[in-house]
Amino acid sequence: MEVNTVGYSNQDYQANSRRPARLSRHADKRAQQRCINRVSLPLVLAYGQREFDGKGGIRYLMTSESVASLQRALGRTQQVEALAGVYAVVSTEDNTVITVGHRFD
Repeated sequence: MEVNTVGYSNQDYQANSRRPARLSRHADKRAQQRCINRVSLPLVLAYGQREFDGKGGIRYLMTSESVASLQRALGRTQQVEALAGVYAVVSTEDNTVITVGHRFD
């Protein structure tokens, strides 16, 4: 079955079954300490650039391309721009968000 992706700004969007079921206590604490809005984490997971961290997790990083894609979908807002450099690490075992943070280059 072929999926029509015309008109969708994020062709790599993952199905609900691949999304984390929960946020670990550590990730929740880090989000609070690092002023990362937990409500925006699904956007990071949907639009962030995926890469394996080599330790059993997948890192979703909001690169400039990821932010631009999200802006095309939601518009240019301060909340979207604030996601630049935000990352979330998700366990490959149980899809739990392990930690979140900011990447500074």
